[in-house]
Amino acid sequence: MPWALFLLFGFSLSLNKDLTLRVTITHVKTGRGSIYASIWSDRQTFFKKPFLSESRKADHDSLQFVFKLKPGEYAISVFQDLNENQKLDQGLFGIPKEPVGFGNNFRPKFSAPEFSDCSFRMTQDIQMIIGLH
Repeated sequence: MPWALFLLFGFSLSLNKDLTLRVTITHVKTGRGSIYASIWSDRQTFFKKPFLSESRKADHDSLQFVFKLKPGEYAISVFQDLNENQKLDQGLFGIPKEPVGFGNNFRPKFSAPEFSDCSFRMTQDIQMIIGLH
């Protein structure tokens, strides 16, 4: 019986272990603004309130972000804020005026992506490449 408790305790500790998500952003317009990368943790807050968000100056043609996440489902979006107003500028019908990228390299055609379009499951350390377009 003590072995079963030990194994169960060890299993629950591994579920709470932080995993590493390394995201490389490519096709950055060097020297123009900043890159914003946001992690979204559920459908209800998608594009409303990010779970995590980081930014870096666009000083290289590719940049890497590193996030520590618990196991679970997440989505990621990135954009290059060319004019440094700290938001994604949009034109007619909400079409982005600045470079954007999404998890799964999802490319929207007629509407903004859904959480499921750019989501992924963290069950191990992940390296991801997202190209801005």
